[in-house]
Amino acid sequence: MESNEANIGEAEMLSRVSALMRDHLPERVSPSPSEDWNRREGSIRARGSHADLKELDELNKEVASAEAQGESAKSGSQVLGVEEQSTVVEPFIIGVTGASASGKTTVCEKIIQGLGDHRCVLVSLDWFCQGIPDNVDSSAYNFDHPDAFDFNNLYQVLKLMQKGQPVDVPTYDFKTHKRSASVLLNAAEVIIVEGILTFYPRFIRKMMHMKIFVDEDADVCLCRRIRRDIEFRGRTLSQVLNQYEKFVKPAYDEFIFPTKRHADIIVPRGGGNHVAINLIVQHIALKLQQEGDFRKLYPQLHRLEDNSQIRGLHTIFRNTDVSREDFVFYADRLIRLVVERGLGLLPFNREIVTTPTGEPYFGVAFVQGIIGVSIIRSGEAMETSLRAVCKTARIGKMLIASDGPKHDLSNRRIAYCSLPEEIHRLHVLLLDPVLDTGGTVVCAIEELLSRGVPMDNITVLNLISSPDGLSLICGKYPRIKVVTSSVDRRVNKEGFVVPGVGDFANRYFGT
Repeated sequence: MESNEANIGEAEMLSRVSALMRDHLPERVSPSPSEDWNRREGSIRARGSHADLKELDELNKEVASAEAQGESAKSGSQVLGVEEQSTVVEPFIIGVTGASASGKTTVCEKIIQGLGDHRCVLVSLDWFCQGIPDNVDSSAYNFDHPDAFDFNNLYQVLKLMQKGQPVDVPTYDFKTHKRSASVLLNAAEVIIVEGILTFYPRFIRKMMHMKIFVDEDADVCLCRRIRRDIEFRGRTLSQVLNQYEKFVKPAYDEFIFPTKRHADIIVPRGGGNHVAINLIVQHIALKLQQEGDFRKLYPQLHRLEDNSQIRGLHTIFRNTDVSREDFVFYADRLIRLVVERGLGLLPFNREIVTTPTGEPYFGVAFVQGIIGVSIIRSGEAMETSLRAVCKTARIGKMLIASDGPKHDLSNRRIAYCSLPEEIHRLHVLLLDPVLDTGGTVVCAIEELLSRGVPMDNITVLNLISSPDGLSLICGKYPRIKVVTSSVDRRVNKEGFVVPGVGDFANRYFGT
């Protein structure tokens, strides 16, 4: 009973405070939707009973639905360009906050290391410091107050990165206390936003899919801050201690610690908590697979497992500085894995053989009639691996000409085609290492269909795919199987997959 009375008293107090605020605020017709949602959320949380969790969940759904309708209305009134039409998998945004020198950066670095550098990008709140006015002494300036940061700029940067666009971000020099030149930051599958006040603005917090609060003892934080500020920021011990007592500790108590309640995960002991960090990495990897995986949309898409071997092969042959010899060697290794995965999707006949021990073995045998059709010229790089694992496979070729930019999917035509007359009775492996816009592959598929090849008998094999190409192929031909080793972010204005591998044919054949 006492706890219920306390909760009721707290709710009444909140109501009275709201009434007092309304009495002293200018009169208006009605609150905005966002203000109404904030008020209702505060009221629900103040009651604090388990029965109200369902109501809070319904409120969150209402907010999400309204925001989705708003975005839909905005997009429906615009004429989209080529870049805007492209399918972009929205990145997974993680917010990391905690006290100054609590180990936030270390936690972020270990998450990036666990997921892979090519999948993550770090955005530091420190980059968005407003800077000190010329007439203000740095020792008297509060760097830990929300007014010290340009949250609107951070919001715009994150919105662009959500669309998969590279963006210029500011940099801040803590010795001169001025912003320096901007640097170009590419988008990635995972965006980690790190800083002492990343949870403070609600409009930034709402963009985050996961919120992590790094918790560390105050004494440890102070020792780290003293060492960091003296070594890297040109401050004296007395300056650090004065700033800590005057600004840092009060700001933590007033602005940072209260945001701890918004955290999904609290990591005690900072970067030294390997168990917590490993669990976070595993959870993020699972969420990426669930939310960004095209296999949920297109069951005919088959992607090689994203393990260390596959990632290692990609790291070598994607490198712009790798020698042609190594490029060919590691590309061939990856092609062979893709080909073997594609062969595994073909129908098999049951077969019984006798082993040297005289015992039967109940197995399967490849169906007869497999042909690899390479799209000249990059597709020819996949022929060797196909022959290496299936020596009975036949080879056909197509040369597809383009009379305009890659983004124009209507300008493809068959310039040369060498296919057997009985191809309609064969299982076709369509070979094209990089699936960009998908226009070339669509042209090849249409030619195969016109020759009577059933859609179920076609499998597209490639090393790297774009979301645009996959959406086009899988959406247009629901019974055609696609095998790939990687789904990259997008296709750029030049028609190359990003981050991609550049011009595959030129790098493979050396011309």
